[in-house]
Amino acid sequence: MTDQLDILLRQAPGNLALILDFDGVLVDIAPTPDAIRVDPDLPPLLARLQRHLDGALAVVSGRPLSEIDHYLDAAPDTVFGSHGAEFRFLGETGTPPAELAETARRLTRFAHSALGAIPGIRVEPKPAGVAVHYRQAPDERDRVAEVMADAVAEAEGFELMAGKMVFEARIAGLHKGSAVDTLMARAPFAGRMPLFIGDDVTDEDGMRAAIAHGGQGIKVGEGESVAGLRLPDPQAVHTFLRRLLPERAGQRSFSHSQDRLENTP
Repeated sequence: MTDQLDILLRQAPGNLALILDFDGVLVDIAPTPDAIRVDPDLPPLLARLQRHLDGALAVVSGRPLSEIDHYLDAAPDTVFGSHGAEFRFLGETGTPPAELAETARRLTRFAHSALGAIPGIRVEPKPAGVAVHYRQAPDERDRVAEVMADAVAEAEGFELMAGKMVFEARIAGLHKGSAVDTLMARAPFAGRMPLFIGDDVTDEDGMRAAIAHGGQGIKVGEGESVAGLRLPDPQAVHTFLRRLLPERAGQRSFSHSQDRLENTP
């Protein structure tokens, strides 16, 4: 066990705010967004952690809030979906402005028209944008990038974001970092050390914000990152999350050889 992990465990629950991405962190990446498998132990684990951290746990994802609730049985009280354009926090909910939601629908229609007929391309509508996945058609990357760049150039208030085998049009200025800023401004997150766990380029904004608020990031998988710590895969994330719970909450053993938390080079 690394010194850094020891420090994190000593700080929980008294000073830790846990902020989690979904795909690639809590669940394995799948060929299509609807092909993921959720470990049945995950929602109750998150519910126990939420109680253990006095509510300072949030899921921040590019997926719509409704999908996070569906897959996690509405276990987290605090969820930021669509990169922060949707949220449920302290009993309040937020949705994209009507004019931006209409622009998102127009972008979705355009993406379907220009790219939807290409084998392996998946156009995913979102309340605050549209994502075009090319995981099953990797040779089409440049074409998808060009089409989406042209579309966003004509869509006021939107920006283009590249992720793992996906290009996404999203509302400009809203990202996982701004979601972290919102969380850290209010109880029960305010005054705690934020720990953001993510795997993709879009999570780097969240990690930067966590670091700016005196916290840390954990990068899941390979690739460059601002995170100071790293875990290999979602299974290791689950083990780490269980490790945050006390023995009486059903903590399982932590495998130093397989699920080691490492320093990021």
